[in-house]
Amino acid sequence: MKLHRVAAAVALLTLNPALMAQTPAPAAQPQKLEKVTITGSSIKRLAAQSALPIETMTRSEIEQLGLSNANELVELLAANVAGANNPVSTNTVFGADQDRLTGGAANANLRGLGPTGTLVLLNGRRVSTHGMSGGAVDLNAIPMDAIERVETLKDGASAIYGTDAIGGVINFITRSNYKGMALRASYSTPQASGGGQTFRASLTAGMGDLARDGFNLMASVTYDDNKILRGIDRPWATGYQPGNYLTPDSTSAAHANIIAAANTALTSAGTVVGANDTTRYTNLNLLAVQGKCEDLPYTVPMAPNITIWDKFGYTNANSRYRCTRDYGRMFMLRNPREATNALLKGSVNLGDGHTAALEVVASRTEVAGEYAPFQFSTTSNAVTHLQPSSPHYLNMRDLVGATQFDPTKPIAYRLNMQDWGFRLNTNRSDNLRVQATLDGQVFGFDYSVGVGMGKAEASTLLRNGYADTNKLVALLASGQYNPFLRAGQTQSASVTQAIEDMQVRGRVFGGETDVKQADATISGSLGNFLAGSLDFALGLNFRQESYSFSGSQNYTCVSSFTPANMALPNSVMGCPGNAASPKLTRDIGAVFGELLIRPTKALEVTLQVRHDEYQGIGGTTNPKIGLKFTPNDMLLLRASANTGFRAPTPQQVKLGQVELQLTGAFRDPVLCADVNAPKDPTQCNRAGLPYRQGGNPTLTPEESDQATAGIVFAPVRNAQFYADYWQVRLSERIRQLSVTNMIQNYDLFAGNFIRDPATGVVQYVQAGWVNAAESQTKGVDFGAQFDGEAAGGRVRTTIGGTKMISHKERLLKNAPLNEFVGKWSNTNLYLPWRLNASIGYRTGPWNTTLSMAYRDSYEDEDRTSYTAISPTKRMIEDYTTFNLVSTYSGIKGLTLTGSIINLFDKQPPFTWHNVDGVIGAGWDPRVADPRGRTFSVSMRYDFK
Repeated sequence: MKLHRVAAAVALLTLNPALMAQTPAPAAQPQKLEKVTITGSSIKRLAAQSALPIETMTRSEIEQLGLSNANELVELLAANVAGANNPVSTNTVFGADQDRLTGGAANANLRGLGPTGTLVLLNGRRVSTHGMSGGAVDLNAIPMDAIERVETLKDGASAIYGTDAIGGVINFITRSNYKGMALRASYSTPQASGGGQTFRASLTAGMGDLARDGFNLMASVTYDDNKILRGIDRPWATGYQPGNYLTPDSTSAAHANIIAAANTALTSAGTVVGANDTTRYTNLNLLAVQGKCEDLPYTVPMAPNITIWDKFGYTNANSRYRCTRDYGRMFMLRNPREATNALLKGSVNLGDGHTAALEVVASRTEVAGEYAPFQFSTTSNAVTHLQPSSPHYLNMRDLVGATQFDPTKPIAYRLNMQDWGFRLNTNRSDNLRVQATLDGQVFGFDYSVGVGMGKAEASTLLRNGYADTNKLVALLASGQYNPFLRAGQTQSASVTQAIEDMQVRGRVFGGETDVKQADATISGSLGNFLAGSLDFALGLNFRQESYSFSGSQNYTCVSSFTPANMALPNSVMGCPGNAASPKLTRDIGAVFGELLIRPTKALEVTLQVRHDEYQGIGGTTNPKIGLKFTPNDMLLLRASANTGFRAPTPQQVKLGQVELQLTGAFRDPVLCADVNAPKDPTQCNRAGLPYRQGGNPTLTPEESDQATAGIVFAPVRNAQFYADYWQVRLSERIRQLSVTNMIQNYDLFAGNFIRDPATGVVQYVQAGWVNAAESQTKGVDFGAQFDGEAAGGRVRTTIGGTKMISHKERLLKNAPLNEFVGKWSNTNLYLPWRLNASIGYRTGPWNTTLSMAYRDSYEDEDRTSYTAISPTKRMIEDYTTFNLVSTYSGIKGLTLTGSIINLFDKQPPFTWHNVDGVIGAGWDPRVADPRGRTFSVSMRYDFK
């Protein structure tokens, strides 16, 4: 569906309510207007007076859009850029360009400036960051059933909040003064078979009226259980679609590939196969020769790689007779997640306008990870070659006519460890937040004082698929293990037991973040000045942040079974090894102020400034100016300009170095610049390229300059339109350079490829965190809202979206600025258009909402660096889904809701990207929902 067709659909949604909006509504009863603190300001004021570009979603609106958790809400925001910060993309063994230690966390990504560039607050105050990453708040820790509304400030706010508030602020605000008890349960299931079901149960209770009884006590507890949805459950979720130029970049298979090695049955000189073929093949697989690779689960032919990945060194000689694994199909589409969130909040009216409150929020989230089985080559230790004496030895000379195959010598092979099962992890995250506040008035001024602490602990536990290195070598060396199983065959009982006995299970690493904070703010009027009240706010803030990461404990994670690796203590094959980060504690102190001046009745000028002192980093001062011009009741003009900053996280600074291995093949651009005439043929299709990454103590803060200018137009009482232009220039941007990205941009990063002085062979690639020059981002947020009466009910229609005009970025200071809008990347997808629209009809006990989400098309991954034969460019289709939610509340105390998510069963658009660098083969979890049409029912009973 192209954008103009979506626009037509939106017009149909909005036309009638726009006309209805001109119908006068019944006169409303006078209400007492209460001053509140708006996100992005420290001055209490009437909510209607805010000139900030804030998007507010109430509890009922969230429910009517079919949103069940904080991650779904944030992903729906048009200002949130699709990034690799969703639970599927972050739940990886080794990770990609993003933080490797997020363990199934979900993060916000306003403006595409990264999870650490969006500040997430709970009731206006900071929340502890994820226990392992130490960089951003895990949205799984937000107690959504206790949330009353969510305010999203789509502007920089470092002048009020300090670090992280470059892309914007998302403030989750809990219920207040709740009385009664509500029991709620919900269940959803996709229409298609397989997994993806969700269940939620929650109980919320409150007692006492703050004004009448002098206190209010509220408690809420929620339990979630989400089932796994696997790639095997959806026919489109496959990395083997050669007709669409998508195949796996992998060199292992469950039926092992016989590889060339010195002193083995197959040497680097290769062998002919059959009497009429003169090609010398350097890899052999019996199933591939027989055309039966696909007889085994997840196993496919490698032959299509010859033309699809030709620049990666796949040739007829090394690939025609090999099988490989469709590891894209092995990935999860939705994570299994089990979570419990609890909130306890007590408020006491102390009299004379003073209120004290204590809030405790706790959560435990367990997100399971399921990954493709590990792979290995026996060339790392010759004792693991399959000897001719083994009952499982394949004499390829006799079987397929491999003339130069020497059956008197052992077989070297590369195996995908499917007999050990999928690698399974449990990522556990515990969060605790205690916040005490005192609010009121003194001498005619509003004040707020807060003291709080937050703590997050996270750990990763190995559950399956990880082998004790020494036991693995012993089994392979015995010759009892059969690496050449065919369809219907299994390992012997003794081998199966040996595999189970070598499984390693237990905690592999963990981390902890702490934040202790105290703040005080006073605000009010200094009297009349020029055309109105001169309002001010002054505040102090102190917090102490700490982060520590254990690194791999109890086990030494290795990626090959060399004798040296075998000698390491508790050596384990294929586990996610990460280096330790010693505990880092730093103090941050800040002072800030705000002044609201009214030069004329129609003009307001807001001045803000904040100075922060970071231990070990230094000081930074960030001002902001905001303008609001209201010439009449129908028109509001607003603008702002400000600076911002983001300090590097402790993990980015202190995390130790670790060596990992590239999953796919590596073609050396120096030693194999020409695959037909390479300087070193062994470097044309190299498996397991080592790379190192970790913290960088030389990182400096990111700095931003940003501005907005907007208009709000309300021509009639029940209709409103808005548009805001915004731009952000970010310098010294912190990014983690992935080895995939560095290979694709070898000319920029040649110095990071550490080579053997004698041979020139790459020993390892130095990746990791760097200050990557700058980015420039600009766009327009827009929207409209209409309300009116029709057919005996109330109609409400909304539309909102973001037009991303440009996002340019350079990887290094000496690199050019490159445009990313509308182009695939392995981090963020800066889609040209993101649109949301809804139409709701409410009459009597019925409330029904039809909503739409449109995500624009974009260029697929550029395959120029992969192939000179196959196509290298294409467009990915746009993605448009509709949700239908209907609620009935005609029975006293009972509310029933039925939903159809993805009403028209829209399938994720195809991409020829193949997992490496960012999760998703044949589809992209950053844009699409893999469930398809999903039915949901929920029940809430309110006890009065």
